Amino acid sequence: MQTSTAKNLPIDPTNLTVIGENEKTIKALKENSKESSKEANSRKLDTYCVIISCVAKHGLQKGNLPPKVGSDLKNQLINMPETEISDGMANKLIKNTAGAIRIFGINGDNITPTMVGDVFEDADITSEAKLIKAVADEPNKTATQLIVDKIVGKRSSKKDADGNRIDGDKWIGGLGEKDQTEDAFLAIVDTFKNELENALRGRADMRQGSQTAGDITQSENEAVDAMINQLEGEAA
Repeated sequence: MQTSTAKNLPIDPTNLTVIGENEKTIKALKENSKESSKEANSRKLDTYCVIISCVAKHGLQKGNLPPKVGSDLKNQLINMPETEISDGMANKLIKNTAGAIRIFGINGDNITPTMVGDVFEDADITSEAKLIKAVADEPNKTATQLIVDKIVGKRSSKKDADGNRIDGDKWIGGLGEKDQTEDAFLAIVDTFKNELENALRGRADMRQGSQTAGDITQSENEAVDAMINQLEGEAA
């Protein structure tokens, strides 16, 4: 018979057993087998569907599960009889669960694993990796945006009362020293732009040798100028 303490825990015994069996099977699957990988992805998403369906009714506080719910859930996950889950794995499951509830707006007292699975299917979430990407605090960025962040830095971020990520009050990262002056930073950026322009022109010269000519060189030089102008605009 279920005790009153067990009744108050986030995951009921039946669903906890499902989670435990999923994680046990995932561990047993061979990593180098395509079919095994596919089954592992499916079972991992099943685990998330079960967890989310059980805790969605508790809502979120500042974008996270309420502290007691999160603590109780972690204790249940790391103490499952079917298999051993590390603290890190439990923390990841909890974080992504809260993220999915927040991003996909999953809430209510009657959420089922099937309903969560339908949400995942609509969002093309077919693996834990895709789920992590979907609920990440940092928005997806292009390769050029990441390069600009590396060079210029970026504004810090913080969470508002509802757990949404908003702009922070500091500028972080960028080339150079932490406490350098703005003039010193701009000098470094100018050096980078000159080196980039030289490298791109060298690349264009090499390609010119194997091309038929003039028009290609001109278009590539224009592309170099356009890229430099774009970097100047993004750094401004």
